[in-house]
Amino acid sequence: MPTLLHLNGPSGVGKSTLAHAHAAQRPGTLVCDIDELRSWVSGWEEDFIGTGEAVRSGALALITAYLRSGRDVVFPQLIVTPSQIERFEAAAAEAGASYVGVVLSLAPHKLLERLHARPQTPVTAVISRIIDERGGDALVVRGGEQLLELAGERGMTVIDATDEGPALHALAAVHPLLPYDAESAPAKTSVPASGIDHQ
Repeated sequence: MPTLLHLNGPSGVGKSTLAHAHAAQRPGTLVCDIDELRSWVSGWEEDFIGTGEAVRSGALALITAYLRSGRDVVFPQLIVTPSQIERFEAAAAEAGASYVGVVLSLAPHKLLERLHARPQTPVTAVISRIIDERGGDALVVRGGEQLLELAGERGMTVIDATDEGPALHALAAVHPLLPYDAESAPAKTSVPASGIDHQ
C-alpha cells in the first residue's frame, strides 16, 4: 500500500531537508513541497498566503493521483489545524493509501538557531519576513509547542530532528521501505481538483 508521509513541524526544523533525504532512499517517491510550488506563481512574494491557498488544490490532486499510481509521497508542510490534516488523511484514503503523520521537533534554542542560520532562498526570505511581522521567535516557539500538543491529541509520532542520521532512522521505522510492484499498482485514473484551505 502506498503511503502519504506528512512531515509536520515548525519553520526551520528541517522538514524539507529530511523529506528529500528520506525520499532519496526510496526511488520513485514524490516530494510535494507547497512552499516551493507557490514560488512558481507570479507575484507570490506579495501574496504568500493567498498563493498557497490557490496552489493547494492542485497539489492535493497531484498527491492523490500519484498515490493512486502505487507510489509514495512525502509532504513537508506545517499544518496546525486538525481539520486540515483530516483533508490529507481523506485524500490518502481515497487513493487507497495510508496516511502517516510525523511531527519533527527541536529544543527551542536549537530550533531558533537553525531557523536563523538556514540558507536564504526567495522562499525562506519571505517566510522569515512573515514570521517577523507576526511575532518573531516567540511565534515559532509557540508553533512548535502547539504541534507537540497536536501530536499528543492525534497519536502522531514525534521525531527529534537534532541530527539527520538518527532522524532518518526514526522515519524509516514509521515508514518502512517496501518494494514497488508496478503490476500490482492501482490503475491510473483522473483526479478532480479538491480545495484545501491554507493555514
